[in-house]
Amino acid sequence: MSPAPDSRALSVLEAKAPDLSAAQAEAFAQRHFGVRGSARALPSERDQNFHLRGADGREFVLKIANPAEDPSVLDFQSKALLHIASVDPELPVPHLVTTTDGAESCEIEAADGRRSIVRLLSYLRGGVLADARRSRELLRDVGASAARLGQALRGFFHPASRQDLLWDLTQAPSLLKRTHAIEDPEARRLVERVLEHLASAVMPELARMRAQVIHNDVSCMNTLVDADRVVGVIDFGDMVHAPLVCDLVVPIAELMVDVDDPFGVAMQVAAGYCAVERLSEQEIAVLYDLVAARMSMAVAIAAWRVAEHPENRAYITAGIEGNIKALLWLADRKSDFFRACMRSAGGFAASPSAPALARWLGEQAREAGAIFERDLARLRKRVLADDVPDAAALGAAVDVAIHPYGARACRAAASAAA
Repeated sequence: MSPAPDSRALSVLEAKAPDLSAAQAEAFAQRHFGVRGSARALPSERDQNFHLRGADGREFVLKIANPAEDPSVLDFQSKALLHIASVDPELPVPHLVTTTDGAESCEIEAADGRRSIVRLLSYLRGGVLADARRSRELLRDVGASAARLGQALRGFFHPASRQDLLWDLTQAPSLLKRTHAIEDPEARRLVERVLEHLASAVMPELARMRAQVIHNDVSCMNTLVDADRVVGVIDFGDMVHAPLVCDLVVPIAELMVDVDDPFGVAMQVAAGYCAVERLSEQEIAVLYDLVAARMSMAVAIAAWRVAEHPENRAYITAGIEGNIKALLWLADRKSDFFRACMRSAGGFAASPSAPALARWLGEQAREAGAIFERDLARLRKRVLADDVPDAAALGAAVDVAIHPYGARACRAAASAAA
């Protein structure tokens, strides 16, 4: 699974977003969709969106696409929403509203002569996850909602689902040519190391995993909440055909930023996801590298884009310092511990070798030594490495062997301690 070229994706991110006034948006909504109401601008990265409140009390989102956007990609998004509505109508996602002549979208021309495709979606009420108190129940529901969305998209395909997209984890190594824009040398070296590892060691593993169309952006700004539950997932602009596990990576990577217990947060999100959609051990094993890669992508893309669009600096760089801090924190922790946390959250033993070790210890109960009845301070101890072949290699000068939990030589350590 080699990185795809990113020429179209870059053109969308480089092209200036539409710049229509609220009055123009109101006029377009009435002319093309038959909706009379007042418009209020919403924040957006590359498009222009308006919250439209109709005179009859109904609420909508008027989405004016970037002029550089591929029409087939917008059709992909519209068809995905229609598919979800047909297979899981209770899933809280926006519903597509057709034009007055029954079309899924229309095209308008702005004052500067650029043409944009316009769509109207239903408006979902709720506060953004970024501003919410993140209880255990809410974190689990975030994971569960991402899993339900993945299930709703299963079986759906569109020719544009393999679009060139900078936010696609499988295309992340292409960002290596953009890391020069990261000003902090330590952060730049770490991002490059993570992306290089992703390309050489993780991509071959991802190529063997189940893939489908995924939302790819169940983020803190795209998840709407009410108290301890998710009431909406919005913004289907980053959908792509990719390994299913990548859909869980986004909320974990974002929710680990600026919290006291990042691993605990990640476990709750993963547990909620796996309660709906069980992941394989192989999928869980790559989560650490994918989370680090997602954080690295956020840093690299923001650093590059802020130089291209200084007028949108506040939106582009929001939270990036937190991503750098979280990435540095993650790099200082043992990846094995994170994987153990994720395995536990996913319903597996924390270590792949734990069941076998537990069985062996049960079988050796009579021979195993009761170490807590002995004075460990007076015993000759040795901490074993993972390459100890058997108990005989310890020699006669050791009374107790200590071995890292879950490593391959744990049976030898247990035998030596008996």
